[in-house]
Amino acid sequence: MYITRFRINYNNPFINIRSFIMAKKCEICGKGPITGNHVSHAHNKNRRRWLPNLQRVRMATKGGNSVHVKVCTRCLRSGEIVKPA
Repeated sequence: MYITRFRINYNNPFINIRSFIMAKKCEICGKGPITGNHVSHAHNKNRRRWLPNLQRVRMATKGGNSVHVKVCTRCLRSGEIVKPA
């Protein structure tokens, strides 16, 4: 493919860019990253992000098919995902 390790070749007309750039967001509850400060012992503040614990799992649909979704572990534990048989 035209993808390097950390970069996508945006000049290639055959690659759909949206398929590579995905949000770090749960597709069930919408939980996403939050921001804040990392505070050192000397009280220096640097900006940082806390990312949700997302897992890519297969979920059963109403038609009997299965799709891959990115869900947080809280949605997995609470049983909001029905896994295919």
